[in-house]
Amino acid sequence: MRLIAICGVLLTALIFASLAFGQSALIHQQILQTYNFQPHLLSSQEISQKSVVLDQFWSKAKADQSSYLPALRKELANFQNPSFFLYDGSMLLLSLSHESRDRKIVLAALPHCDLRDVQRKDYFEQVHYLATQNEDTTAAAFLILQQPKFQVIIPQHALTLGQDYALIYMLLPTDQNYWLQPAIDRLKVETDATAQQSLLRLLFYAQTQESDATISAFAADNSKPQTARKTAKEYSERKGKIDPASRVKALNVTEASLRQKRRERLRAVSDEALFDLDDFTMQLMAKRH
Repeated sequence: MRLIAICGVLLTALIFASLAFGQSALIHQQILQTYNFQPHLLSSQEISQKSVVLDQFWSKAKADQSSYLPALRKELANFQNPSFFLYDGSMLLLSLSHESRDRKIVLAALPHCDLRDVQRKDYFEQVHYLATQNEDTTAAAFLILQQPKFQVIIPQHALTLGQDYALIYMLLPTDQNYWLQPAIDRLKVETDATAQQSLLRLLFYAQTQESDATISAFAADNSKPQTARKTAKEYSERKGKIDPASRVKALNVTEASLRQKRRERLRAVSDEALFDLDDFTMQLMAKRH
């Protein structure tokens, strides 16, 4: 009787496993059929038609989360899936789950999407949100380095962020250990002039011995573009131009507290937050030099 019971349990488990596999395969096919396009290649009318199909897929996922949540986690880890799914599916997963493990799945998928298919402000806001959760947004943020004209407009603050400050907003709210060395390594091989400028600005805000040395080395490298070298030289010389007010402010604060204040302040996207970023950074320079 015991053997029969065990066999019954195993048979039940196999049936459930088979059903789960079948459901997973079905969702995979839905994904391939739903996301068999790239928005930037479609007309406005075609995009409207596809939006209806996307809404239907989202509705199914929200109505049957027990099936779609594990399927989304699996499919977003498959970078052979359609590139627009890797973005839109990521947004769907974030709408269904607030777990850190799912944020990490999304951040692994986003670097494989095509930014031509995504509204830049939407991409910026999602990555910035993940940065405020102290997730490692490095790879997702670096994706914008592919687009020299990447720009985000924040109407409520009459603020326009170019590639440089968009990058800073997507990284500085996080643990600096996530992005510092990758930024140093990227600058060494980056050939695009705009991306070089963005990385130099990011490394200036890092305010570490390693970032200072990298900026100085870049400024002295004759193989680098003259404009970017000039920028690097200006950043290197700022430590000799610290204003007295910043030195006074820095007397009663610690370096660690200034770094934390910068991280917290950049949770807000505004011109006022950027002014405070510069103020805290000048105080940080005063503490370091």
